[in-house]
Amino acid sequence: MLKDSNVLLIGGVGRNVGKTEFVCRVIEKISQTHQVYGLKVSVIYPDERLFHGSHSDELEQSRLFEETSADSRKDTSRMLRAGALRVFYLQSDEAGILKGYKEFRKIIPENAVIVCESNSLGEVLVPGLSIMVKSETSEIKPRAIAQLKRADLTIVSDGVSGFTELNSIAFEDKKGWYLE
Repeated sequence: MLKDSNVLLIGGVGRNVGKTEFVCRVIEKISQTHQVYGLKVSVIYPDERLFHGSHSDELEQSRLFEETSADSRKDTSRMLRAGALRVFYLQSDEAGILKGYKEFRKIIPENAVIVCESNSLGEVLVPGLSIMVKSETSEIKPRAIAQLKRADLTIVSDGVSGFTELNSIAFEDKKGWYLE
């Protein structure tokens, strides 16, 4: 597995549990002291294509898009509004996720601070810190179980408020992401 201590990987046990809200709050916090790059990664399974929005009509092995508009309702636009310097969306099948991530890393500075929303990237990358978000009542989707077991921290969210754990998340140059 590839390792990258500059990546904070935030996933969720299901849809609508507050992943993007938490991602944006982390970006708001860390962008006060560092330039933050946002990344959203979606592995598209045949039964999930409808849920991931329309960045492209055709899916190749991997496609990387830069979000340039902060004016839409897309998660990537929200990341820009939260303070990310640049934001990218990687859409891939399972086989192309590592290739797509390496393509993303070639575009941004080597020491870039990265906040990534994804469960699937955790299958090919060991991040500096891995966080999973769930709600009190959320069912755990089968594909999230492995990432939940690997998580350094699990946050229980109502989707919009709280996130007291935000205070324990930190980034330091040359050290990467860590929990205080």
